[in-house]
Amino acid sequence: MRTCHRREDGTVRPGELQLDQRGIIMVGSPGPGYLGPGVLGGVTQLVRVTVTGLDSHRDRVQAAGGQVTGVTAGPPCWRSYSATDPEGHQWYFAQPVTGPAPAAPARCAGSR
Repeated sequence: MRTCHRREDGTVRPGELQLDQRGIIMVGSPGPGYLGPGVLGGVTQLVRVTVTGLDSHRDRVQAAGGQVTGVTAGPPCWRSYSATDPEGHQWYFAQPVTGPAPAAPARCAGSR
């Protein structure tokens, strides 16, 4: 993380998380009166991040204490999992599936 501005109280606003030399996520400390989803009792956002090495990414998040779901397939040509951070924010990590496109799903009985 690169700190762009650290305030006297130790908070950072803003900071940068550099990812694999390709992307940057801007972060900052919330202002006074901030209430996260864990306090509010519900999800207030969903962040979707495309990653490579989805399985090892999930393992690292889980090893660090993150609450994670299992890896699932879908929507077509993607694999993904979800995680919840300590404040209750939902994160959705996905990786494109390479290779031939999956076969179309079978139709349910009674569908037209």
